Amino acid sequence: MGRKDAATYCGIAESTFSLWVATHKMPPAIPGTRKWDRRAIDAKLDEISGLGVNDNEDPYEKWMRENSGETDLQKWRRERDERRGKK
Repeated sequence: MGRKDAATYCGIAESTFSLWVATHKMPPAIPGTRKWDRRAIDAKLDEISGLGVNDNEDPYEKWMRENSGETDLQKWRRERDERRGKK
C-alpha cells in the first residue's frame, strides 16, 4: 500500500506516518518501491501497543525507554539536534 493508504490504515496523517517511518516507529517502504507491507505495519502497531514481545531487548534499555518521560517526538528532536551539533 502507498504512503497515503498506510497513514489512513494507521489512523494518522501522512506527515505523521512519514515522521514515524523516519523515527523507526513504522517500517520502511519495501526496498525499491514506495509501498509498505501491511503485515509489517501490523507488527509495528502490535509492538507500539505492547502486544509484540521483543525478547532481545535489554531490561535496562526497556526500563529507560518506558520511564524516560521523553516522548518519541522529543527524542527525535533531541537526536536530530545532537547530529546537527546543537545543544
